[in-house]
Amino acid sequence: MVHASNMHRCLRIQDLLSIIFQCVPTASLARLARTCTTFQDPALDILWRTQHTLLPLLRCLPQDSWVIQGGKFKITRNLTASDFERIYVYCHRIRSLTLFSVSGRFEAQVLPMIWSRKPSPGPLLRNLSAVMLVSNDFNGIAIFPRLIIGPHIRTINLYLKDSFSWANLTAMLRKAVPMDLSSFMLRNVAPTPSWSEAESLELLSILRGAKTLDTDSMFLTSRAISLLATFPALEDLKFSVTEQEMEDCTHSMVGNSFRAITCLAIRSDTDNACQLMLMKIQSRTCRFLELCRTSHNSWDVGKLFLALHACNMASSLESLHMCNRGVGYDSFDINVRALKHLHSFEQLRELSVDPSSVDLCDNDLLEFAKSLPQLRSLVFSEDYVLNNLPNCTFIGMQHVIQFCPNLQHLTLCVDARQIPIFATQSDGEYPVGFHLTTLDLQNSPVSNAEDVASYLIMLFPALKNFWTAYNDGGTDFEEGQVDIYRAIWLEAEGLLEHTFRQW
Repeated sequence: MVHASNMHRCLRIQDLLSIIFQCVPTASLARLARTCTTFQDPALDILWRTQHTLLPLLRCLPQDSWVIQGGKFKITRNLTASDFERIYVYCHRIRSLTLFSVSGRFEAQVLPMIWSRKPSPGPLLRNLSAVMLVSNDFNGIAIFPRLIIGPHIRTINLYLKDSFSWANLTAMLRKAVPMDLSSFMLRNVAPTPSWSEAESLELLSILRGAKTLDTDSMFLTSRAISLLATFPALEDLKFSVTEQEMEDCTHSMVGNSFRAITCLAIRSDTDNACQLMLMKIQSRTCRFLELCRTSHNSWDVGKLFLALHACNMASSLESLHMCNRGVGYDSFDINVRALKHLHSFEQLRELSVDPSSVDLCDNDLLEFAKSLPQLRSLVFSEDYVLNNLPNCTFIGMQHVIQFCPNLQHLTLCVDARQIPIFATQSDGEYPVGFHLTTLDLQNSPVSNAEDVASYLIMLFPALKNFWTAYNDGGTDFEEGQVDIYRAIWLEAEGLLEHTFRQW
């Protein structure tokens, strides 16, 4: 090893070494850890910081105590406290564990033996701050979460399957007594398990200090929502709710609450549930909003946008997304009546409606673009319609480019069959989208590949990503159906791609 006295004093500053070593490849970190005692700790800290399995740590047991058999880790003899010496050199360095399940990696007896033989009580990974878990891990004796979750846990991502013990999860968190659990997110990978109101309230009571909370498809009751409204630090909330529960949630229970909220995602089967929630929150701090439909019920986009205006979000909202959670649901109708309610949203930077059914002419796009000049992303993503004929044209797209000069991403279906001629340009020049890097024209009707490619190259000097409905190779048609625009767009894409490669 190199003696520390022979190094520049800057290389003996541990914090500086930690910053430098973050840019070093994994193989080199291992060599740095063996170079000198000064490098050892910062190199090992980064090398072990994020793990995808406990296997590297358990392989630090003496070689005569374990074997990999049939693809699984197996302990071959009884373990003593001294066998854990190398494990305790590294275990406190693990901060993030990103694995989905341990059942396929270890024999069933391994983790209980580690728990009972390790020399110190409590979790093995005491400094772990972020973890991904599967709900099955909490069944039975819940040995795996008990082994890794300690008082320093900050982020828990829990992937739900059909088998789950909410009582074990709650008991585990109460036992660990996390000091600063700031993020708790549920993710569904199977049919959603159910929970009772009592189970949800007991779990949420432990998460009072959370800044980020996502309950995924687990529907909340009015009492649970009222409890969340009192969380003093809650900034990012994603939850599911029914219209009935929102009607039961009185204004006194929710009004003037959620004071720290900046990001909100509401998932529901009806637009009325979303409107009720928005009106009860009356947030002046929410900057990012997602409204997600979870059923085939029709939603009135105009009423939702009006509710946003009525609940004081016009002064703060920067990003608005509407989407479906599921396939086969109807598109959201986008028309001038709906968009007029957004004209006063001075801070709005991103607007996305997917899927949408757009009924706008060029003049409608002109008025819309004039009212929201700060837009950076506009996405009206439409479902594929054979031989589609939209009302707006390239002239409407030019209005958006001209009056939204900072636009970076545009998804819009237009009638692209005719290129606006130079003589029609009001200022004697075509508008140029200097910042637009991503353009998606869906399955816009088109007539000439070379003309449209030249036009787009002229308008968008920074364009890097160009998409249509045909990028992925095509769309399924019934027998006898022909998309007359597909071949033209594929040719235009080829011309644009050739130009991008030259740049």
